[in-house]
Amino acid sequence: MFAPKLRFGLTRLSSSLALPRSSPLPTLCSLSSSSHLSSSLPFRPPLCSLSPPSTPSHCTFSTVASPATDTDDAPPKASRHMVVNHAAAYNESMSGKHGENLGLLEGEKDQVLAGSPLAPNFAVLELSGSQFKVSTGDVLTTEKLKPVHKYFVGAEIEMTDNIVLCGDKEHTLVGMPRVSNASVKVRIEEITRDATIVVFKKRRRKNSRTKNGHRAEKTMLRVLDIKFEL
Repeated sequence: MFAPKLRFGLTRLSSSLALPRSSPLPTLCSLSSSSHLSSSLPFRPPLCSLSPPSTPSHCTFSTVASPATDTDDAPPKASRHMVVNHAAAYNESMSGKHGENLGLLEGEKDQVLAGSPLAPNFAVLELSGSQFKVSTGDVLTTEKLKPVHKYFVGAEIEMTDNIVLCGDKEHTLVGMPRVSNASVKVRIEEITRDATIVVFKKRRRKNSRTKNGHRAEKTMLRVLDIKFEL
């Protein structure tokens, strides 16, 4: 008696899920328009049908060859970066929204600016595996820079190989991956050690515990000047 009941139950379950032969198979459009689906869920086309994004009109790409020194026998390497014109992007967005009132809004924008003026240029440096956004006059603390005979206290160094981004209020140069026609001049202010970090370990039921501490070496830099060319 057990086997026929099981077969009967499976037969009823399969027949309830089966579609009638006269009705066509459901499509994606019919499922999206059917009443048993939530109307709050929007229809999303497959990713393969989406067209790739186009380059904005205010972005330009340029390739710059890094100058070769007298000691280098290899040809100069080409560096690629992107230039973003913020003034064009701002005017384009504002003209589309406000139209004729653009000149009036520009005058009001200049009047509401308050406080001390910021540094005209900024840059993003990559030092010791970290990135720092700096401007003229900033002081940053990073891991100890080596070799010591190059990065000593009082030394003024011009960094050109580790700039990933730089610009001002109107343009931004995005390195791909570095910006070659830019330089950041820094001065080594201090070489010191950080606060003590205590490392405590205890092993339960072993009567074993250790307590050690160490101080990481740090280098303090002051940004003197930031230069770049479009």
